[in-house]
Amino acid sequence: MVNQYTEITKYYDLWVTSGYYDFQSLAKEAHSIVGDGRQVLELGVGTGLLAQKYIELDPTCEFTGIDFTASMLEIAKQRLGNQVKLIEADAVTMDLNAKFDVGISNGGVWGILDQGDQAQWQFGGHVPGLEANRQGLANVARHLKEGGLLLLHLQKPHDDFDKYLGEGIVYSQCITEGEDTPKYYTFEKRYLFKKDGEIVAQEQITITVFKPETTRQLLTEAGFDFQGTNNGDRFAIYKKR
Repeated sequence: MVNQYTEITKYYDLWVTSGYYDFQSLAKEAHSIVGDGRQVLELGVGTGLLAQKYIELDPTCEFTGIDFTASMLEIAKQRLGNQVKLIEADAVTMDLNAKFDVGISNGGVWGILDQGDQAQWQFGGHVPGLEANRQGLANVARHLKEGGLLLLHLQKPHDDFDKYLGEGIVYSQCITEGEDTPKYYTFEKRYLFKKDGEIVAQEQITITVFKPETTRQLLTEAGFDFQGTNNGDRFAIYKKR
């Protein structure tokens, strides 16, 4: 299966909590949109860092997280215990036999690439190809109640950088351009972790990003209407018709 994080699971938390994501703020912003006591589905729950912060804010919610990297879910289970329902599943093909008030994707499956102009926003993520993304969005819509929300994390363009993470670990990421079509383009993102100059873990994934017009078409066809952003501009908010 493509785009799993199996090879870098050991270093994932060290990396994403080093300033890459502010999970406390993300959870607070998401909760401010959703409200208390909701049925929440996180698409790409990873090791449970966002879920942990969210349920601390709202212990009354019913939180379900899916991910298709088993090694990440193992860490999530250790972190969250029975507080969250964790399921190994692919957002494109999942069949959870449940409907939710909100789906949240903090880049785990999808996000919105913010180029500074809302008209130029680009939807994309870990799902390859046009048809699989169309199917995935329709499947998410099927799992949401009427009027349910889809929150997609607003992200800045990816770039190359190196960062010291502590514990002697240096993280590097490298972006390489890939395919370019009239509807979407791809890029390769390489994650590299070194200790004392030696590579201790690495992973390469392919990100698919849809151009603005196709972004609007995909979300509209799936039954989602854009509602705006939250006050912190961390999430683009879509509502199921």
